[in-house]
Amino acid sequence: MSLESATVALRLRNPWEATDLGVAMVRHWIGPVYGAWFTVALPLFLLLHLLCWGNWWLIPWLLWWLKPWLDRAPLYLLGHALFGDPPSRRQFRRELPRLLFRQLIAALTWRRFDLARSFVLPVSQLEGLSGKARRQRLRDLGQPGRGPAVWLTLVCANVEAALDFALLMLVWLLIPDVVALEFGDLLDDGSAWGQLWLNIIGFCGMSLVEPCYVAAGFALYLNRRTRLEAWDLELGFRRMAARWAGPGRTVARLAVLVVGLSLLTAPGMSRADHDELSLCEQRRVREAELAQSPSPVKQALEEVLREPPLQPCEWRQRWRFREDEPSGAAPEPPFRHDLLAQWFAGAVEMLLWFAFGLFLAVVGWWALRKAPRALARIRRRSIQPSPLLAQGRYEAISPPSADLADEAWRLWIAGQSREAVRMLYQGSLAGLATHYRLPTPASATEEDCLRLAARHLADPELRDFFHRLTRSWQAVAYAHRPPDAAVAQTLCQQWPRYFAVGGEWPA
Repeated sequence: MSLESATVALRLRNPWEATDLGVAMVRHWIGPVYGAWFTVALPLFLLLHLLCWGNWWLIPWLLWWLKPWLDRAPLYLLGHALFGDPPSRRQFRRELPRLLFRQLIAALTWRRFDLARSFVLPVSQLEGLSGKARRQRLRDLGQPGRGPAVWLTLVCANVEAALDFALLMLVWLLIPDVVALEFGDLLDDGSAWGQLWLNIIGFCGMSLVEPCYVAAGFALYLNRRTRLEAWDLELGFRRMAARWAGPGRTVARLAVLVVGLSLLTAPGMSRADHDELSLCEQRRVREAELAQSPSPVKQALEEVLREPPLQPCEWRQRWRFREDEPSGAAPEPPFRHDLLAQWFAGAVEMLLWFAFGLFLAVVGWWALRKAPRALARIRRRSIQPSPLLAQGRYEAISPPSADLADEAWRLWIAGQSREAVRMLYQGSLAGLATHYRLPTPASATEEDCLRLAARHLADPELRDFFHRLTRSWQAVAYAHRPPDAAVAQTLCQQWPRYFAVGGEWPA
């Protein structure tokens, strides 16, 4: 991709100006863009009618579902034409199979409901990214590009629905009145031919809107990359470097300019002033002569306006009875309001069913992705009353026993003072949760645990012991200052009295 070969001005735009750029690109390459669209969409439209023979009401839903698949052909052409390399028909037909079937399952399943699909489609198709690289690229593009893309999807969906209704009304208005009644009955009965008419009108509306939608999303993608990668600054620096590449030509131009200025002399300037004054004097004399002599054209116009047929007309108003109107005129056929109301009710019903289906899809997605983890969290809360502990303090442990103090003292004798104090502090937190029903949150600090103990523990000796143990743990964990051997032995001796399940530490 060469930025210098871009056929549009790559500069920073606001999002709606970028969408206008996309529509302008469709207008500029309207023939190739719609040719690429109909190359894929029209055979698919005919094939669906053959496959769904007798169930043509399914075709609008299938076309809506396959829109991401149909959007790839216009985007392929726009991506090449933008940088001065429009593909030929042979090249387009050769690339079409690979283009249509790349990441097809993902595009038609979990990515189908992405409202910003026109913005993210170039990442998958033009950059060829997938998996982790694609997710990282979308994170780099960021949220500022997704918001306008979502609004673009909603606006284009409403425009497409309005175009479908307008095309249906246009067909209704263009056919004669007698045939219009039969046409209305054909649509009202829900027959196969009536559904075929509706499918054709819906396909026309989709074909008018969808290439513009793809191009507008592509323009939003280009605008976002221009903002992130400073394409406009890069192009400006390259043009500046090319302009200053030949300093000799610049010096020659300056020399020619200096010589030209030196040829301007004062006598020439005075002669120009004298000529200008002469021309002004001649113009004033000519205007005075024209004002004194009457114009023959003006006299002829005044004579024509004085003739009787051009005199002002006289208007009169009077009241008259309605019976004076001719009664032989045929009454206008009544407008089929009931049929229009039925069509509107059907459209609303279809939208409601679509919303219900979308709700079921979201619930199903939540049930498959989120519900197992939520149920697992609820089950863990009901089965394990002890807190969740990690990094020495936050591991899932059972109620402590007197062996924990023995193990801590053996670690102290072996020179592992930090591990010994850590084990006592860890067992104290577990003992507070199991013996005293005082669980500590996973995000609690040592000071938070001290405040919880001071607020909820009734035994002052237990509060004092937990305070001394916490200070010893903070000293060895953060300041790397282990307590004295006497202090460590006292902690090991007193720990089973408060937290162990039976037994005393041997003296």
